[in-house]
Amino acid sequence: MLEDRLLRKYARKGILVDSSLLVVYIIGNLDVGHLAKCPATKNFTGEDFGLLLNILARFQRVVTTAHILTEVSNLGGKLPGRLREEFRIVFRLAINQLSENGVAATAIANSNDFIRFGVTDTAITLLSPRSYLVLTTDFPLSGLLAKRGVDVVNFNHLRLGA
Repeated sequence: MLEDRLLRKYARKGILVDSSLLVVYIIGNLDVGHLAKCPATKNFTGEDFGLLLNILARFQRVVTTAHILTEVSNLGGKLPGRLREEFRIVFRLAINQLSENGVAATAIANSNDFIRFGVTDTAITLLSPRSYLVLTTDFPLSGLLAKRGVDVVNFNHLRLGA
């Protein structure tokens, strides 16, 4: 699964999980059958959810930002009625388990990455170097981070066995 080198390096420091995977985590905790009902998770399976759980269990801290949480909230807000309410209940529980780190909006806006990547991904680029392993499904973000020498794993490579 994850390289042992990365696991040893970040097991105690933590793993920063991008918004799409955090939505998979929350929906999957409700019921993996709901993954297909959410536009943000319709391309994920129960096996993907299991893989994500196995990865997260290997880290002492799962790290997030207010920006990631906002995206997750907005994505979950698109769910129909009762499912949206259930999502928010599980989301509230998840928030209490996550380790939130902040990046000032002015630092994000003044970053050279802001125009190309927007608020959330720029916050990740500013927060992650030498601090956390980044887990994402975003190819442009993972490519940028890898190019900069930031330890990043694209979940799509794990789920597709690449």
